[in-house]
Amino acid sequence: MNSSNLTEKVNVMSKEIPDSVHYIFGVIYMLLNVVATTGNVVVLYVFFRSKKLHSAIYFMISALCLGDLLMSSVGLTVLSIASFATYWILGDWGCIAYGTLMTFLGLMQITLLTVIAVTRYIFVVHNNNIGPCSAKVITLLCTLYALGFSVAPLLGWSKFVLEPIGTSCGPNWVGIEWSDVSFNMTLFFLCFLAPLSFILFSYIMIFWKIKKKRIQKKNDTYEIHVSTTILFMIVAFLGSWTPYAFMALYIVITKNNQIHPLLAALPLVLAKCAPIWNPYIYFMRDTKFNHECRKMLPILSRLGLWRVNPGSSQADHVMHLNDTLSRKTSTYV
Repeated sequence: MNSSNLTEKVNVMSKEIPDSVHYIFGVIYMLLNVVATTGNVVVLYVFFRSKKLHSAIYFMISALCLGDLLMSSVGLTVLSIASFATYWILGDWGCIAYGTLMTFLGLMQITLLTVIAVTRYIFVVHNNNIGPCSAKVITLLCTLYALGFSVAPLLGWSKFVLEPIGTSCGPNWVGIEWSDVSFNMTLFFLCFLAPLSFILFSYIMIFWKIKKKRIQKKNDTYEIHVSTTILFMIVAFLGSWTPYAFMALYIVITKNNQIHPLLAALPLVLAKCAPIWNPYIYFMRDTKFNHECRKMLPILSRLGLWRVNPGSSQADHVMHLNDTLSRKTSTYV
C-alpha cells in the first residue's frame, strides 16, 4: 500500500458518504466507547481487588475483558476521531498498525469466548474443572492463535487496507484476488464458523444439563436465569460477528466487491459493539461477582445501577446448587 493509493482511496470513499453520516457514526462510536470502557474497567477493577474471583474461569474472562478494554479504548477512540475528521487520518503505517491490532483483539475475543464456552461445558456437563495453570496456558494458546492470523497479512497473505467506510482499516475482506479470498475464507471457517459451532454445542448441552437439574431440584428461578444468560451469550456473538463474516463470504462467492460504503459500514459498526456485551453478560449476571462488586463499589447500588441476578433472595440457593457440582466455582455458566 503506497501513500498515493491510500490517499486516493480515502478521497473517493469519503465523498461517497455525507459528512453528516460520518458525524453520526462518530457519536455512535463515542457512546459505544464510554459504555464498553466503563463496563470492562469495572470488571477488571473488581477482579484484581477480590481474591474470591481468582479462579481459572474468572482469569480467562478477565483476559477477555482486558482485550475488550483495549478494543474499545483504542479502537473506538481512533474510529471516533477519524469519523469526525471524515477520513482516515493516520496514514499508511497507522492503517497497518490499526488493522493488525484490531484483527488480533477481535480474533482473541472470539477464541476466548470459545474456550470459555467449552470450559463451562466440561464443568457443568462432565463435572470437571481446570486449574489456574491450565487457564493461563489456554489463554496463551488463544493469544498465539489470534496473533498468527493477525500478522499473516504483514507477511504477504492478503493485506490490511482502508475499509469501505473510509475511516477504518482492516483485512481486505472486499478483495477478490486469490490471496485475499483464501485468507478471508480461512478466517471464516477457522475463526468464525468453527468457534460458533463449539459455542452452540457447548451451551446447548449446558442448557439441557441445567434443565435436567431443574426437573430434579424444582428450581425455576435458576433455570430462567441460566437460560436467559445462555441466550444473551449466543445472540451477542451472532449479532456482533455474523454480518461481518457473511459479508466477506458473500463477496468471495459472488465475486462482487462493489458494495456501497454505507451498506458495508453496518457490519463494521456491529463488530465494534462486541466489546460491550462481555462484561455485562459474563460478569454482571454472575452472582458471586455481583456480591463482590456491591462490596467494592457500593455507589453503583445506591445509584440503582446494580442488582443481583437472580434476586437477592435466591442468591444463596443458586450458589448452593452450583456447589453440588463444584466447591470452587460461582454461579457463572
